[in-house]
Amino acid sequence: MDFDEAADELYGVLPSEFTATRKRLAGELPRDDARRLTAMRRPTVPAWAVNLLVRDDAVGPVLELGERMRAAWSEGGDLTALDRERDSVVDDLVRRARTLADEAGRPLSDAFADEVDETLRAAIADPSAAEAVRAGRLDHPLRHAGFGPFGAAAPPARPKPPPRRTKKAREDDEAARKEREDGEAARRERERRERQERERRAERARAAEREAEEAERSLAEWASSVEEARRRLADAERDLDDLRRRVHEAEARQTDLSRRAQVAEREHRRAERTAREARRRARDLAADAS
Repeated sequence: MDFDEAADELYGVLPSEFTATRKRLAGELPRDDARRLTAMRRPTVPAWAVNLLVRDDAVGPVLELGERMRAAWSEGGDLTALDRERDSVVDDLVRRARTLADEAGRPLSDAFADEVDETLRAAIADPSAAEAVRAGRLDHPLRHAGFGPFGAAAPPARPKPPPRRTKKAREDDEAARKEREDGEAARRERERRERQERERRAERARAAEREAEEAERSLAEWASSVEEARRRLADAERDLDDLRRRVHEAEARQTDLSRRAQVAEREHRRAERTAREARRRARDLAADAS
């Protein structure tokens, strides 16, 4: 397995399995590649969902549409039809991402689905974002900061002045215009509130993700501490076994020396008896000789 194969596999697993998979794959790579892989960050849930779309070969329409829209914009063309197509393609892919996430066992919340939507729109507007999506190794969702009024329809041509109309018609037109303006203002206000609510949900989701990542890092640190404590305990147990062996050997030597001392004591007493007997016989022989 090379680095690219390992990285592709890593960013295809559930975020909850990322750390364990990264550790396993790093153990199968050369040292430098293992270090690069270990430095890779765990993806947020929305980024993981976009990576799922890449592995499902579903992002092609978005990337192709982005090329057409950017070309049309640079040429000053009308983006109205492309803008409608963008909304349709992105909506379809967000639904597909939710299906894939459900099948993988990690459903997408509305806030996460909004971030998938933003990432796909960023890939349409920005070539660098498109390449990041195409690679399938996102670790965070993307957001397009601006491409002029990208995606907006070209302004319509100025209409010719209408023929002179009656006062009643003009009043009706004015009322209709005011109604349209009020409706447009209400729509913009509604979209503003919806956008703010999406941003609040996304921020809460990101905060939850950050808390989850912090908890995972703490867990990894504790796991490392436990592993180190286990290693030290194993070393201490080996040292204790060695000390026990040495004590056993010392006790065996002490027993052997004690046994030898007893044998030497018996031999010493036997030698003393032999010497006394020899002296006694010598005295007897001397007496007989005299």
